[in-house]
Amino acid sequence: LESPVHENWKQAIVRAAETDTVFLNRRVGPGLRALRTKHTESLEDATHNVMAEFGDRAKVLSLYFGGDLEASIALSGQVAGRIDAVRPVREIIRECAAECIAILARLAKRYPEALPG
Repeated sequence: LESPVHENWKQAIVRAAETDTVFLNRRVGPGLRALRTKHTESLEDATHNVMAEFGDRAKVLSLYFGGDLEASIALSGQVAGRIDAVRPVREIIRECAAECIAILARLAKRYPEALPG
């Protein structure tokens, strides 16, 4: 199964640069990063713990499943800037596994003395 998260949120991640996040809870902790939206920018200098917003289930559902990026805090780190497409999970896992196997094979050739036995 693929993520049921709304396409608006997925595309916001794809469009984001590394600088398109804000750091929240700077003063009270725990700190968290979120996509830069008008809503999250308004919370950047908050003196209260903004995590209380996650207690409003309707707002969170509206954000992640309704596609309203201003409804709540759209969590995301700076790594969003490295994501350039929405891809199936199966494809990503297969690609990662293939890369891992290729790297291990190269290392085995380079350092055969490190192999067991």
